[in-house]
Amino acid sequence: RQLLRGGVPLMALDRSMQRSASMGLLLGLLLVAVAWFSSARSTPTVGASITGFARSPCTMRSTAVFAEPRKIRQVLEGRVISDKMDKSRTVRVERLVRHPKYHKRMRLSKNYIVHDPLEQTEEGDLVRIGARSPVSKRKTFEVVDVVRKAIK
Repeated sequence: RQLLRGGVPLMALDRSMQRSASMGLLLGLLLVAVAWFSSARSTPTVGASITGFARSPCTMRSTAVFAEPRKIRQVLEGRVISDKMDKSRTVRVERLVRHPKYHKRMRLSKNYIVHDPLEQTEEGDLVRIGARSPVSKRKTFEVVDVVRKAIK
């Protein structure tokens, strides 16, 4: 056996060092084998390549044969505050957070530019919005449904 450890052949080492070097090598091989077996899948998933690693989302969409409908990752609820843009709305989403020192609940809000291709919402409507692939630089959400129409 002429295995090298740090550039020195094992024959040049004494018995105890040979044993520890061999055990370290065997332990390393065992860990690699366990990691390889645990990552191997028995049934390949949609969009998985031959090696078992998942493809990037852009290639998964184009090559998947039995693709499931796209799930909306993040869903928020807010009020439409502006409908002056074409096929876009500004939606204000409010949330309550607790102040870390004074423990008073504060109302924080954030404005989202939302894609509304059917232009079904008006100012004052309560809408549910969901994350989607970007339509433009700031438009990464779309109107999922109208919860409550504004009273005129």
